[in-house]
Amino acid sequence: MKKVLVLLLCFGFFSVNAQKMTPSFLEGKWTSNGMATEVTFKKTKNNELVIVEHCSTSGIPLKILRHRIKKNNLYIESLFEPNNFLSISRFIIIDQDTMVADVVSDYPGQIIYKRILNNKPN
Repeated sequence: MKKVLVLLLCFGFFSVNAQKMTPSFLEGKWTSNGMATEVTFKKTKNNELVIVEHCSTSGIPLKILRHRIKKNNLYIESLFEPNNFLSISRFIIIDQDTMVADVVSDYPGQIIYKRILNNKPN
């Protein structure tokens, strides 16, 4: 019974302190350290999210077809036009400066993204 109570308290503590997926949280530049893409998120005055994504190896931008935040996850559907490569990525928060993208495409997998530039004023 003690273990169950401790687990419930830990779960409550972590869920209260968990970071929420919002345009404000995402704001800044994120990199996969050459593994896939570099993504810049900007928040507009209307709290809308603007996404600019580039291929890490070629520097060619990807076309963002659609995106949405749902249940604390960010979903991005993108197209790399030179080879017609379509992917859907689900970004999950690991900590303040780390996210993992679960990618569904012809080459599925998981990619870790680290924040390299924070656009928020100090």
